[in-house]
Amino acid sequence: MKTKIYFFILILLIVTGCSSVELTGSWIIPDAKPVEGKTIAIFCVTPKLNVREKVETQMCANLKAKGVDAISSLDFITPGKMDIEIIKTILKSKNVAGVIIVSLLDSQKETYYVPGTTAYYPASYGRPYYGYYGGVYSTVYDPGYYQTTTSYFIECNAYRLSDDQLVYSSQTKTVDPSNVDKFAYEFANVIVKDLVNKGVLAETKK
Repeated sequence: MKTKIYFFILILLIVTGCSSVELTGSWIIPDAKPVEGKTIAIFCVTPKLNVREKVETQMCANLKAKGVDAISSLDFITPGKMDIEIIKTILKSKNVAGVIIVSLLDSQKETYYVPGTTAYYPASYGRPYYGYYGGVYSTVYDPGYYQTTTSYFIECNAYRLSDDQLVYSSQTKTVDPSNVDKFAYEFANVIVKDLVNKGVLAETKK
């Protein structure tokens, strides 16, 4: 039993230590250049205000750490739908050079079978040898079960406002995110790292 418990703890530590957000693919326009000295606005398109706030805040923090001036759309756009011309006017007044839009692309449910385990123990454990003599080993079977998970596919697009050109697009996958803060942190790390690696963002700090 102790061996099973230790094994479970080890697996738990491994799982919690890994990122739950996976970059499944990304693309960049051939003539993309680093954005320097300008402002980038972050939009997270979701009806869940807490998710929007967490993702936009974390993205801004990660971008600022790379020397980019980033602002959350919540700083100048109220929750709900706004006229696109009003948004354009606001972006222009704030000297925004580009926008990053994060949105849920798709979600898929998957059901799979988790097989049971079989463990053996002496039927006469704890009894003297004469009680054990002639005894047999019993089998304890932990039956399997079905488990359903939901995979979320998130799209992240970066646009250059000078010509409304899409300069970067990526897709990430996360499975059953249970903590918004953890998801926002890991998502921002994955996206900003990829943006830097592809040259969309400069790595130089202010």
